[in-house]
Amino acid sequence: MSKTGWYLLLVGYICLTVLFSCQAGPKESAALVTAVPPTATVLLTAVPTHLPTATPTATPSPTSSATPAPSLTPSPPPTITPTPTATPDTAVYGQLDTLKPAAVVIFWHSYDGFAQTVLEEIVADFNASNPYGVTVQMIPKPGYNAIYDGVMAAMDQPAERPGLVAAFPNQIVAYGPAVVDLRPYVHHPFYGFSPPDLADFFPAATIDRPEPLYGLPLHRVMELLYVNEAWLASLSLPFTGAPLTPAHFAQAACAAADPAQGITGYEIEPTSGSFLAWVTAFGGDVYNETTHTFTFDTPAATAAMTMLQQLLQDECAVVASGFDYQEHFARQQTLFGPGTSRGLYFYGRAVNTHNTTPFTWSVAALPHTTDTAVPFITGPDFAIMHTNPETQLGAWLFLKHFFSPETQARWARVNDYLPARAAAADHLHAHFLENPAYAAAFVLMAQAQNPPAPTGNYDIWQAMTDAYGRLLNGEAVTAVLQELEQATNQAVP
Repeated sequence: MSKTGWYLLLVGYICLTVLFSCQAGPKESAALVTAVPPTATVLLTAVPTHLPTATPTATPSPTSSATPAPSLTPSPPPTITPTPTATPDTAVYGQLDTLKPAAVVIFWHSYDGFAQTVLEEIVADFNASNPYGVTVQMIPKPGYNAIYDGVMAAMDQPAERPGLVAAFPNQIVAYGPAVVDLRPYVHHPFYGFSPPDLADFFPAATIDRPEPLYGLPLHRVMELLYVNEAWLASLSLPFTGAPLTPAHFAQAACAAADPAQGITGYEIEPTSGSFLAWVTAFGGDVYNETTHTFTFDTPAATAAMTMLQQLLQDECAVVASGFDYQEHFARQQTLFGPGTSRGLYFYGRAVNTHNTTPFTWSVAALPHTTDTAVPFITGPDFAIMHTNPETQLGAWLFLKHFFSPETQARWARVNDYLPARAAAADHLHAHFLENPAYAAAFVLMAQAQNPPAPTGNYDIWQAMTDAYGRLLNGEAVTAVLQELEQATNQAVP
């Protein structure tokens, strides 16, 4: 099945799941589902004067007057041929066909709060149910840097390494031979994933690849555009729904802006993630995996930054401060809000808090110049440390459990994480109904793209953040991008 066909099937499935009427094509990747928060019995605030006055209408119940969803007959998963891999090195992997996994696997992570609780429950379920007698022992660390420091301290002492770690892709690259290639496990006829399972992973998981695979996604969040749909619809623009193109986006932002009243069209979050997401939306590719070089001085990056600068100059956008943009969006002081899918809960809470009758809002991919949106996702990975074959196999058995559709869905509900597998949707029906905006983000996972691993390097990340700040402050685009290109290439590990 083509990527477009697979994407349309997933869109149809989500639309059916949330009982909304949707139209989606290869070009349409924005605002596929509308988020209508439940009515909140909270503080009444004044309706902004720049918005049309309308009599609130009740949101139809999904089981009453909703437009009937079209019948969808699920297609069988596409048949794929597993990527051939070389015979595993027995010195690293042992004889997998006859190997007995270790009884204990140490797992270093940095989650706390509710996420830690759910992860502990997932680990406990594995420990109690796996037939191999493997017990995963979680050891929390105070952040990913602490995990990194611990691994680097044990670089020459394999016996001191944990069996499994949470790490960002750039950290995994730095670990070098201290982590193992996962392909021998992924494609093992007994311990690995079947061809239908492999086909079910979203492309960004890159699980079926010819190159070495050193990590699998622990969780992902997506850069999104938060959209006040009711306000957008009132602007009498020559398009409907969230803007798909930069031109429509700028038109809407400027139509909404009223600087004298403290009203803006868009708040720009000055982060490296926002910077890379906008460059990607304009078709930019900032890193060459073959030559290991960065290229920022490109037409795509120039066009993206020029558009943002023009929005600022025309007073159609402002630079965000902290997370105030969520409150501004909720008070209908900004038409478009920035942020990642991690903010879905916080946006929803703010909208409910500041509106007796919450307005309709949605999320969409950033407007783009590419044929289809390329949503930008980030997050940490799992990595199996090179310890001994038995411990490595035990760690892999836990990963296989973690990447089951049921467990992926369970983990996704923690902080609106986006799962690695499409079949997680089978276990997210209630979450989609309660959080339609999350369903919209889930659909976009079919097209999502990870950032290049080196962008997580601190010096490179800081260089991008600094350059973005200068650009949003109005400095010359070409000069700043050229300096960024030079600085990042000097910092490439």
